[in-house]
Amino acid sequence: MIGRLVELSLVQRALVCTFGIFLLFGGLYAFHILDVVAYPDPSPPFVEVISQKTGWSAEEMERIITIPIETALQGIPGLTNVRSLSLFGLSELKVYFEFGTNWYAVRQEVLNRLHTVDLPDGVKP
Repeated sequence: MIGRLVELSLVQRALVCTFGIFLLFGGLYAFHILDVVAYPDPSPPFVEVISQKTGWSAEEMERIITIPIETALQGIPGLTNVRSLSLFGLSELKVYFEFGTNWYAVRQEVLNRLHTVDLPDGVKP
């Protein structure tokens, strides 16, 4: 089979050269069009929301701050995962989005939704 392919290539030199030229120009075109990043970012886009209130227990932080923020952030387009952590006086949420999501647009959407949350005085996410 390979012998016949080599024999055909030797007989049809013009066809082989034309195919090689098409491959060359196709490679040059792809080189200019494709976006190649030396160190691509393997993590999905995410927004982190941190709130502090000194003197509050982890249960109070979760009930009064974390859960209302989680509820407000549900339904954002491209949202895949919300992870939260409530500690003594600290509430941390990481909101993950699909790969390819515009980070600036989802950050603005998170900020818009945070303005709708009714939080106690002195708490700013």
